[in-house]
Amino acid sequence: MKKEQNNLRYLEYNRKSTDSEDRQIQSNEDQHKEHERIINQNNLNVIKTFSESKSAKKPGRPMFDEMIKMIERGEADGIICWKINRLSRNPIDGGKIQWLLQQGIIKSIITPSKEYLPTDNVLMMAVELGVANQFILDLSKDVKRGINSKVKKGWRPGRAPIGYTNDKLGEKGEKKIFVDQERFGLVRKMWDHLLTDNYSVKQIVEMANDEWGLRTPDTKRHPSDKLSLSVGYKIFTNPFYYGEFMWEGEIHQGKHKPMITAQEFDTAQKILGKKGKPRPKNKRLPFNGIIRCGECGAMITSQEKFKKIKSTGELRSYLYHNCTHRKKNTNCTQKTIRHEELKKQVMEKLDSITIPPEFLEFTLQLLREENEIEENDRNQILKNQQESFNGCLKRIDNLIKLYISPENTNQDLMDEKEFKEQKNILMAEKKRIEGDLREIEMRVDEWVEKSEKTFHFATYAKHSFDKGNFETKTQILRAFGQNFLLKDGILTIEPEPAYLIIKKGVEDKEIKKAMLEPQKFKEYALGKRKNSRFATAFSRWSG
Repeated sequence: MKKEQNNLRYLEYNRKSTDSEDRQIQSNEDQHKEHERIINQNNLNVIKTFSESKSAKKPGRPMFDEMIKMIERGEADGIICWKINRLSRNPIDGGKIQWLLQQGIIKSIITPSKEYLPTDNVLMMAVELGVANQFILDLSKDVKRGINSKVKKGWRPGRAPIGYTNDKLGEKGEKKIFVDQERFGLVRKMWDHLLTDNYSVKQIVEMANDEWGLRTPDTKRHPSDKLSLSVGYKIFTNPFYYGEFMWEGEIHQGKHKPMITAQEFDTAQKILGKKGKPRPKNKRLPFNGIIRCGECGAMITSQEKFKKIKSTGELRSYLYHNCTHRKKNTNCTQKTIRHEELKKQVMEKLDSITIPPEFLEFTLQLLREENEIEENDRNQILKNQQESFNGCLKRIDNLIKLYISPENTNQDLMDEKEFKEQKNILMAEKKRIEGDLREIEMRVDEWVEKSEKTFHFATYAKHSFDKGNFETKTQILRAFGQNFLLKDGILTIEPEPAYLIIKKGVEDKEIKKAMLEPQKFKEYALGKRKNSRFATAFSRWSG
């Protein structure tokens, strides 16, 4: 650079955005460090620095506009930036930069690899800015193509609905949607209450906010807050929750874990569509909306009937369960079943997984010990992987800096082929480490809490079902399993996998014998007596 240009008044401009085209661009801080090297090396006079995190796809960047106004007012002469595309990626801002440079109003634009002067061939800058603009147009097409590919693979683009969370570490175009462990169960609970047909959406939203403490995820754009009534209706009308999603007017099958069944969603829409039907405020009948007829597939409903006893004049209530017969073109022959008989069958199924309270203390202690070992190992692995990831990013940055440095203008230090080879190696390493990090973070951190809840349920569910109200009975039945079918008076249930494992342990002959000797069982369960006769069941349960 010519010495007399050192007297020019320069403005430093740093720009970084979260747009796709800028994700590989150095941060504003890194750009500033590179600019400082140029400033010191050439003794440049910088009167002001502008930094902003804003896309250059469209006109309207506050810092950029202020910088241009200073130049137009004659308060500055030149600009220092990392690359020319930091100034513009749209034809309007690009044209303004070119015009000011051609008119000599901008006397110099300096980047780490080049200086642009009013005397230069205007075609060269026009080509570079045109390439930047075309890059955005091509990128837009690529993004749309990537989104369409993601949709075809079964992953909904955009922010996941409440109860789910987006994959933050996945590769671009491959990001999945996971269960939000903090909110999934609470949103499912909202659906459970709606399906009873005993609560309004407003009542459910109020319970979720005030009693359950459900809040929206905390993000920069959307601070954590209570659910609004409109959000409640969005939840109950969103097909995403049963496994499908709407995109550009079409329904697509999702690969995420459904929260409800398609049948439950249909039932909910019918409930929401009812007009003028008063909801029962005090009387809540059990099992509505969860058991299906094993013959025709319609829902099983609950009905309460009253009969007056002639001898005493007492009005006695009777509770029945029967098929709604709402499936068209079917001639269902299933008969009504009394609540006492249905309750007896559920009690028998819960009894098959019931474990003695003495075992609970033993297994919870075992779980806590296992978790402590697991947590220490996981944290150390995560720390090591994060350090490796940061080191890999630094090596990539250093490689780019070396390749674009002024000393490598003629590719004396590194040619294009060598740069691409080394970059590909580093990018492959980065991808591998990202996969390892994602695998570690996908581990369920609350596995001990879930295990504790499972064993508590197995210990006390039968008692709570027997003594609880209708709402408690319904909740316990939902927690126990799924695919509830009633046919010929027989209820079949598909228990959750964890309860099937516990059921096998309960069926162990030694366990059954030990249950008849409470004190002896307690000594085994608390580990006071080694060589337990039923160590096999303990091992199966603890696993």
